[in-house]
Amino acid sequence: MTRTASSIADRIDLTIGPGHIESIHLAPARGAAARRVEIAVVEPDHGLVGDWRNRPGSRRQVTLIDGGAIDRAAETLEITIPPGATRRQIVVRGLALNPLVGKHISIGEVVMEVTMLCDPCDQMETAIGPGGRAALGDDGGICVRVLQGGEVRVGNEVRVLID
Repeated sequence: MTRTASSIADRIDLTIGPGHIESIHLAPARGAAARRVEIAVVEPDHGLVGDWRNRPGSRRQVTLIDGGAIDRAAETLEITIPPGATRRQIVVRGLALNPLVGKHISIGEVVMEVTMLCDPCDQMETAIGPGGRAALGDDGGICVRVLQGGEVRVGNEVRVLID
């Protein structure tokens, strides 16, 4: 069943957030450089069109990271970390992501289920530099599964939904 915009609005948890999308990054293949985009199309049970993670049945269809976590890692390492270097597709500001595991979030008409934390991996050492993985610590972001597709764009609010 497709939910309408009004039913999504009725489910917004007003006690949390909102955050907003700071940037969106798509990588056409695993390990390929991510390109920054202003708008992305999100397919239900797949992910972002044009990104290598776009596949059915995965618990990691889209990845999000807190821009504050990137800032803290950059400060720790005394370097500048471009948002796309983290290999996460969507950078969010203003919303703590780790507590959202098991919850649903909305970005405009898009609804996603937060399935798990996205722990920093060894690729962070290559993408960010030595110490990148440790600098992110427990703030590697979250993975989501897409329940309802649509379009996301930089500046969109990220809201937590009441189930």
